[in-house]
Amino acid sequence: MAQKLIISTELSPRHQLQQFANFRWGLIGFEATAAVAGWLFDYPVSSWPLIWLLLLTHISTNVIPRLFAGAQSHLARIYAISCCLDVLLLGCLLLLSGGVSNGLVALLLLPVAVAAVMLPGRVCYIIAMLAIMAYSLLLLIGDLTIPDVDQLLQQAEQAQHNHIHSSADGSAFNQHMLQMWWAFALSAVLISWFINAQANLIRLKSRKISELQQQQVRHEHMLALATFAANAAHDLASPIQTMNLLCDEIADDNSNPALTDLRLQLNRCQQIVQQLRQDAGSLRRDDAPQPLLPLTEQHIDRWLNSRPDIGLAIDKTITAADFTLADSQGFGAALINILDNAADASVANGCAELKVAIALQDSGFSVSIYDFGEGLSDNRLAELGKLPQQSEQGLGIGQFLANVSIERLGGTVRRRNLDNGTLTRIDIPRPKVEHY
Repeated sequence: MAQKLIISTELSPRHQLQQFANFRWGLIGFEATAAVAGWLFDYPVSSWPLIWLLLLTHISTNVIPRLFAGAQSHLARIYAISCCLDVLLLGCLLLLSGGVSNGLVALLLLPVAVAAVMLPGRVCYIIAMLAIMAYSLLLLIGDLTIPDVDQLLQQAEQAQHNHIHSSADGSAFNQHMLQMWWAFALSAVLISWFINAQANLIRLKSRKISELQQQQVRHEHMLALATFAANAAHDLASPIQTMNLLCDEIADDNSNPALTDLRLQLNRCQQIVQQLRQDAGSLRRDDAPQPLLPLTEQHIDRWLNSRPDIGLAIDKTITAADFTLADSQGFGAALINILDNAADASVANGCAELKVAIALQDSGFSVSIYDFGEGLSDNRLAELGKLPQQSEQGLGIGQFLANVSIERLGGTVRRRNLDNGTLTRIDIPRPKVEHY
């Protein structure tokens, strides 16, 4: 049987780490290419051995992401440390090759852009401040390329003859450098803000799309189960009627009291099939929205009629006006499924009792169902209601259908273990148009 392929809306942590490492390899490769070109064309630098040492250091730092590939919980720290190292090593390379006069000084903005994509807002702003500090230090220190003694003497003599002109030129040069600093600082801050905001928006939309994909899969499972249930109800109608006739015939010749119990169970099956037909028929007509509180009480009474062996204690807390619910059939089916599973859990633990707490507040409507069963394991509690599961206790399909039905109404179903059972809580938020 072919299964629907779901395409992930965002990269896995392993792929993100691999892309980050590839980016750093590209940056290191560009640095090495520029260094080789400068060495071949005799570009003035302070020390070629130091530049090659810095390049080797930068290469060695890119081994860090691979060493910590399995530590997915610390990826943000790896990204932050790597971006800081990029700013530091790029600053040192620029310092040895002309400082801010080097045309490659704009490379300091690359770690800022990467941090804005990969890291939270506060951290990416810290990386931007480090890049601005590095640029500021380059501006203050200047070019470390030291001319020889003859060049120094010539510059000194020329400075004495052109003192006035050099002062004017120096003032203009200082103004130009200050403008360059402001341009770099503004670029770093704007890149951090804009790219980080867009990255957060993309992550939010990716999560929403992923949730919608999962919800679509659950609805497809629900539709398949509904089709199976409808077929089963249609196929069961005739055998149930036949068994009722057989019970009548056997009762004429046999006074076994077990026949009475058998007839009760068959009548219950027949009522379930008839109720399913009524519910299916109601889907073909437009039902008017019904108030939620009376609807809940009606379905609880209906459930009690089918489970007279269960003792039920109901507690009501009403502090706000009621509101309507459009899909009354879906909510009722979900509530009955949850009540059935809770009752079965209590009965299996030797206690045929349930406790229900109904609360109607300004924020919305909630139903808390307390059973007195043995509880569930943490893994089972986390998986229950997410997908159909096979279970001898019947705790799988019913809970899955209940979760999907409540989620279609905008509500939630939460479960947690108690000291003597399990709590299942249904929350239906109040519609915004009716919130007061």
